[in-house]
Parts: sequence; structure tokens; C-alpha cells
Amino acid sequence: MNLSRTRSLLAIPALALFIPACGSSSTATSPTSTTTASTATVTVTADPNPVTAVKSSNPAYAWSVSFVATIANTNASPITIKSITADLQQSSGGIVVTPLTGTDEAFRFDVRAPGNRVDVNSSMAIPFTFFYTLPNGGREAIANLSFSVVTDAGGSGSVTSVVNIQ
Repeated sequence: MNLSRTRSLLAIPALALFIPACGSSSTATSPTSTTTASTATVTVTADPNPVTAVKSSNPAYAWSVSFVATIANTNASPITIKSITADLQQSSGGIVVTPLTGTDEAFRFDVRAPGNRVDVNSSMAIPFTFFYTLPNGGREAIANLSFSVVTDAGGSGSVTSVVNIQ
């Protein structure tokens, strides 16, 4: 894992502390989705989760996978999505497997967000497609999604989700 990826992943939990709580904090996990919510009542779920990779139609990558991430807002204030970041890491049995020195995962993702604002008590479905090649030659991976958000009330932070790829 490179140093900038490590710093990004370590910053995610710290950023979550800056969203003002408008309700109780929650974390929901089910067999079909994994959601991590920040201290505000904003959640992200991916469907399907896990998702099955298929041979890529892009000759630069071995595999591709598509899923929809839904961000839901039950805050007392609307939110604006400021940025979306994603990281993909090879895994085995749902555990990240660090590549050998000198190798790294190659990936790109396409996201087709229909907008950037989520009103109170509503949600937004955001389609993702990843194209990737793993150093171990396999297809099992984990995609970490992070949504940087701000509320109309002035709070800001990050909401994350993990998508398991088989």
C-alpha cells in the first residue's frame, strides 16, 4: 500500500467527527450490504454486496464490476456531496492482501452521480463501475468508497462504505 493511500484511509475516521450529530450514530451490517455511518444520520449502502466480478470489456484491465451505492440522509438538514473517492485492494476471504513490493493494484472507476444534493429524508442512488487488474492475478477485491459531505447547517465530514468483490 502506498503512503498516500494509507494517509487517506487514516483520515476518514477523523473527518467523520466533524459532522454534527442530528440523531444517534449508527452502523448497519447485513449479508447484502455493509454500511458505515458517521456520527450524523447519513448512510451509504452498496447493492449488491458482495458483487461478482466479470471479465472486463476494457482491454487494459482483467476484471470489471458494477454496483449502486445509495447515500441516504435522515439529518435535520440537507447535505451536499463535495467529493467521492474510491480505493480498490486485492483480498482473500474478505481480508486485504498486501501486494508484493514493487507491485500494486491497477484500477479505474466510473461514477455516474445524478447530482450532488440529498434532501432531508431522501436518498440518491449512484452507479459505479470499476475496471481492475490485481497483482496476484485474481479477481477478489475490496472497494472502499468515501463520500465527503457538508450539511446546510454547516457541518462537514465523510461517510464510507466497503464493497466486497468476488
